[in-house]
Amino acid sequence: MKKSDKIALKDKSVESLAVDLRSQEKKLAESLVSFHQGHLRDTSVFKKIKYQIAYLKTLINQPQS
Repeated sequence: MKKSDKIALKDKSVESLAVDLRSQEKKLAESLVSFHQGHLRDTSVFKKIKYQIAYLKTLINQPQS
């Protein structure tokens, strides 16, 4: 995740972050299914998506100033 992406995410509202979180979780589930079906060979996708999910959860749980 680029620094500019992180800055853009910090400016979003909690509701839009929650929408992004749901889409990333859906993307992770779809990637897992395609991996188990043998269509996905690049497993680094999982680490990247999990990092984004963790970052979004962190931003959502931070106290708003």
